[in-house]
Amino acid sequence: VELTSSSHWISKTPKMSIPISRALKHLTVRGRLAARTMSTSAARQASSTATHLAPWSLAIAGSGYVTYMLTRPVANQSVTEAAPQEKSVAEADDYSFAQKLVAEAVGTSIIVLGGCGTVAGLKYAGWQVGPIGIATSFGLAVTLAVYVTRDISGAHLNPAVTACLAVNRPEAIPTDEVAGYMAAQMVGGTVAGAINYTIWKAAISAAEAAEGIVRGTPASAALFDGAFGMIPNATVVKVPGALLTEIGATAALAFGIFALTDPNKTVPPDAAPVLIGGTVFTLIMATAPVTGCGMNPARDLGPRLITLMTGWGKTALSRGWWVYTVGPLLGAVAGGFAYNVSLGAPKSKKK
Repeated sequence: VELTSSSHWISKTPKMSIPISRALKHLTVRGRLAARTMSTSAARQASSTATHLAPWSLAIAGSGYVTYMLTRPVANQSVTEAAPQEKSVAEADDYSFAQKLVAEAVGTSIIVLGGCGTVAGLKYAGWQVGPIGIATSFGLAVTLAVYVTRDISGAHLNPAVTACLAVNRPEAIPTDEVAGYMAAQMVGGTVAGAINYTIWKAAISAAEAAEGIVRGTPASAALFDGAFGMIPNATVVKVPGALLTEIGATAALAFGIFALTDPNKTVPPDAAPVLIGGTVFTLIMATAPVTGCGMNPARDLGPRLITLMTGWGKTALSRGWWVYTVGPLLGAVAGGFAYNVSLGAPKSKKK
């Protein structure tokens, strides 16, 4: 920003303003781009302009782009001083813990309703959405869920992500909130699974009748696979291999999340949800044929509990069911750690 003889510009555009508190918040917290320092002569000229020629003073701050504020000064106020402004954007700390838990439950339910609901349409209604459509549905659901909840709870939406942050970025979540976040995510996944079951109940029964399947028998597990809980592809991998697949996929997801949300990197904050959704899409396309690509205990265990309570009984705890809880938890923690020690900012540069 270079200030020249601009008394006419200053006096003619008094309404172009944003709250300086918001600009400084972005400058100090998000730190996308610092404002360029004015030269000594420019500062002297600005002071003269503000005091003698125009009733407006100029304040400069940065938040990923250079912004400015024109505000009527107090008598003899310096150009570098700005009148106090009311906070205009809610901070995460402004929300109660209960609101954060609701946000986590709602966000997780969006993922299950959108992603698992698409799989249900494929399985029970013959909707020809295909693998790409399923991966896209999950990616878009994650993107939407993150946008909806990130300003309230931080948009963990996954017990594995919460565990990862608690271990690798402890400043992101207080220790005493970890269990609450995980419980809220499980509630969201379970409620969404119940909604999906209510929608598709008749179609599931029709499929059982058409194929002569008795619910609760081993053969009935295939009916809920993917739409509710998941089952590893036995023709591709055994349980140990499925565990390693879930660990690897979730580690990659956590690594990507850390990279896309690292304040020391140049990814625009508003682009991160889309890119995280794209990461989910890519990982599903790569590993869904192996395990179904869970990466989220709440996405699997919540809907699986619904099948446990609606007639599948012990069959709901199908071969390797625990892989989709243990694998993501281990993988996410490992992925966050790997990012911190490889691409994370050196401690000397961290503030």
